Amino acid sequence: MADDDKPAEVRASHDPHGTPPLADGDRVRRAVPSVPTPPPTTRQKAVAILIVVIVVVAVVIGALR
Repeated sequence: MADDDKPAEVRASHDPHGTPPLADGDRVRRAVPSVPTPPPTTRQKAVAILIVVIVVVAVVIGALR
């Protein structure tokens, strides 16, 4: 295998209890949620806008220093 010539410190350590690797040609498909996510509430939008404003102000203050 490709990892046989590498020292033990740099070889990938695989979880023996994890899922087995996918066979060649198989692809991981995104699971479609059974219930669509609800749209963000007004409070969530306000918090997101507040965070963006704080980040922009911090960048402007840092640039002006």
